[in-house]
Amino acid sequence: MILFGTEHLELFNYIIHHFLQIEIFEGRQDASEADDMAVGDAIEVFMPKYLFREQYARCVQVFRQLFYWTEDEFCHEMGALHEVALYGFLKYMSDLREDTEDFDSIYFDEKSRRLIQEAARWDVREDGEATLEEAMELYYNIWNYPDLILEDEDFQVIPALYNRRIKGDPSMENFLGINIDYFFDILPVDIQKKYRTGCITLTGEIERLLAYIQDRISHGSLYRLFWENGKPVNEGKIQVILENIMDAYFHGQEIDITREALLGTGQVDFKLYRDHGEDGKILIEIKKADSPALRKGYEKQLTEYMLSSRYKNSFYLIACFTDEEYERADRFIREHIYTDTVQLYINIAVLDLRIRKTASKM
Repeated sequence: MILFGTEHLELFNYIIHHFLQIEIFEGRQDASEADDMAVGDAIEVFMPKYLFREQYARCVQVFRQLFYWTEDEFCHEMGALHEVALYGFLKYMSDLREDTEDFDSIYFDEKSRRLIQEAARWDVREDGEATLEEAMELYYNIWNYPDLILEDEDFQVIPALYNRRIKGDPSMENFLGINIDYFFDILPVDIQKKYRTGCITLTGEIERLLAYIQDRISHGSLYRLFWENGKPVNEGKIQVILENIMDAYFHGQEIDITREALLGTGQVDFKLYRDHGEDGKILIEIKKADSPALRKGYEKQLTEYMLSSRYKNSFYLIACFTDEEYERADRFIREHIYTDTVQLYINIAVLDLRIRKTASKM
């Protein structure tokens, strides 16, 4: 099932799957039986023209995924292209209901009606303000679906945000709290080609780097660099290792990396700079999870570095070498309460450096 932002996951997954089955896949139980060209013909009317033109195969694939995901028992999270596709499809179905007199009898089968009645009864018990009939109509009126199941509709303002960004003004993104990197897949192809790593912001580049490092630690032998004679290395050695990884990872990307950069109140572990506007500047501070200064490093040290340097974005990396340290880091992240607006732009990440068991020892 798809993890929609609603209490009624079964209801919306079933109804959307049923809509897709009838309207896109011609009543088939198995979407693989449908020809790509037939699917493409069906979805063209509600996909943005530039996406359909430039990413035709991906658009078809996304609708197949929506069909499969709304049917199986695993939890799936949509990406930006899924959200755009589903939004367009639901708007199309809403218009179709307005124009089709017997729409409800065709598109809402017996199970759909039962699930709607169950959801409406639950809503009436929880809310108590609407009648059962009014609550049921909420689910028959497809116009309501995007508001009920999508967390937001930020993808609709991405053209305006990107156009402002290339003029050096990311202020609207910051005000709305939008990570434009999340929407990379729905940008025109010529714009995507400008960003070789699939990220627009330097924050996105760092997030991708950290994901790569953690993958190599978890599924490779990279973790061994962080251990010497059976003991964890110190923070200075962690810095050296990460500096070399960053040098290699960002080679040729015009990103300046400074280790132990001197700022107004001390030395931050790393300062990264790319001349692409104010979000092209990042500070990185590293602390071992067993450090007595773990909280101070976040609440005071890194915050002061940001204020003195006027760098808006930063990462606080917590290095964990044992199960107890990993649990401490996880607790720190879950229990921490932001104390000022500067910390809203600090990204906390865990470096899980615990020794991995090899297949022969498991």
